[in-house]
Amino acid sequence: MIIRNVRVFHEENPVHVRLESGMVMDVYPADPAVKEGMDGHGYFLVSGFTDLHVHGAGGADFSCGEAEKVIQADAMLTRLGTTSYLATTFYLPDGPNDHLNILRDLFHSGRCPGMKGIHLEGPFIAPEKRGGILPDRIAPYKRSILEDITNTCGDALKMMTIAPEIDETESIIRDMKSRDIIASFGHSNANAEETRQALEMGVDHVTHICNAMRPIHHRETGPIPEIVNSGATVQIISDGVHLAPRMVRFLASLLGYSRCVCITDGMLSTGLPDGEYVYQGKAFRAKNGEARFIHDDGLIGTNLSVREIAARFMHFTACSLEDAVRTVTENPCRVLGTHPFHDCVQPGSVADLLLVDQDLNLHHVWKDGNLVV
Repeated sequence: MIIRNVRVFHEENPVHVRLESGMVMDVYPADPAVKEGMDGHGYFLVSGFTDLHVHGAGGADFSCGEAEKVIQADAMLTRLGTTSYLATTFYLPDGPNDHLNILRDLFHSGRCPGMKGIHLEGPFIAPEKRGGILPDRIAPYKRSILEDITNTCGDALKMMTIAPEIDETESIIRDMKSRDIIASFGHSNANAEETRQALEMGVDHVTHICNAMRPIHHRETGPIPEIVNSGATVQIISDGVHLAPRMVRFLASLLGYSRCVCITDGMLSTGLPDGEYVYQGKAFRAKNGEARFIHDDGLIGTNLSVREIAARFMHFTACSLEDAVRTVTENPCRVLGTHPFHDCVQPGSVADLLLVDQDLNLHHVWKDGNLVV
């Protein structure tokens, strides 16, 4: 298949792109005489977007324990332009954890082609910074629990959010690193010193910065300055609610665009109309991109695609289209270790592609070279 008359970031002039066997086979100067394939109308052809932190979509969540529902969520995310993601969920210290067995099996089967692994929020997090995580998903660190987690998830477990002030921090970080599990700082009440030590021990990623962690104080500075001064990549929910637009711009100016990873923290209502839904037995309301528990109005996530999050990031920071796209392609792919073949349009790249305009409106989606939308 040929996608003709498109722009790609590393080429000055329009190009044609040839796809074959799920790969980008060739990128060459556009020839107006060529009429074969699909006309891209001069829009930008970019890699499919990656979301490292999403709980579900299309009426299904990754914690539901039903394979067909998980596949349903995967399909919706693809239609929304999220062609790669980490299925974000929890571990129940007292069990059962059948939902993790299902996610692991789906990851290996290829029936959820967008799933690049599992991201666990907890259980080794601070109860006082649990946010929307229910109390039965939290436990103090025990090696036996970590062993059960890794035995259950196997190599599908790619990331785990931990609070570094927990006991035996160095041991758990070392264990995770030895298993190629990304240790992500989050849902933590750590002070500045505890944060600095964790970063020095090998924590190199941060779960939704500013949310579910101590704020900056002029005497006890908390974790945020330590994170900024490290080399860690940082998840940003740039919806204008979890983080105010000015805070998004401020963080981007401190971190630089190369360390910003836009994520959704998206709920099962993503891709569906505003209304009331149920997550893990608790009712929540989806409205204007926000997801809030009905009983206490607590903010639990978004109903936005990662494309919409990146578009807001671009608006809030006044960055270029290329920099905004980088926050949902190159940057998360570097975190996952799938760079460069999942985050650029060049011969040899995976043909997970989006056709977008200058404002990041979505026109078409290809998954493994097949037109989806």
